[in-house]
Amino acid sequence: MKELARLAIFAGALIGIGGLIYLNLGGLAGAALFAFGLAAVIICRAQLFTGKAGYLPYRDWPRLIAIIAFNAVGCLLLATLTLYSTNEQLFTNLDKIILARQTASWHAILVTAIGTGAIMTIAVFGALRKNFIPLLLGVPVFILCGLPHCVADAFYYAAKGLNDGFGWWMLGAWWPAIIGNYIGCNLPRILMGKANFERIE
Repeated sequence: MKELARLAIFAGALIGIGGLIYLNLGGLAGAALFAFGLAAVIICRAQLFTGKAGYLPYRDWPRLIAIIAFNAVGCLLLATLTLYSTNEQLFTNLDKIILARQTASWHAILVTAIGTGAIMTIAVFGALRKNFIPLLLGVPVFILCGLPHCVADAFYYAAKGLNDGFGWWMLGAWWPAIIGNYIGCNLPRILMGKANFERIE
């Protein structure tokens, strides 16, 4: 469990770095450079919820719960950096994301999060086969389309909470993103079939 906790916190921190980059830059540049976070997760073999949800056996759901919890801890640690930021653009971009989540219905978040989950599993699928194109293109796609990523959202909620105070609505918006991401992460292996999904060229 100690190793899992360490690697999951690390993964959350890496995604937090990606989120920090996006908040500072915004737009296509920020979305493209966010991909550093996921690439680093894969290279460092860190434990990321959306990197594991489509690969672990379904019976390992307790492990996934532990991973997302420790991912959130890593996000919280990185979010403390926003307390020292003087970049107004960072807080403008953060407020846009927070407003979008706060005003969205739970079912809208759940459904749109499915898209992010599918993209993430395909990105990992490609990276494991030394093809990073799905990762480099997929991450900007889900960000620019406004599709929720539960770990990135944990970073954004943590950043907002540390700077302006946490709200209970954040938990209400977070759980549909987790479930939607989980469903989406499992679509590729369901639709591709076990033989094609597990085969490494």
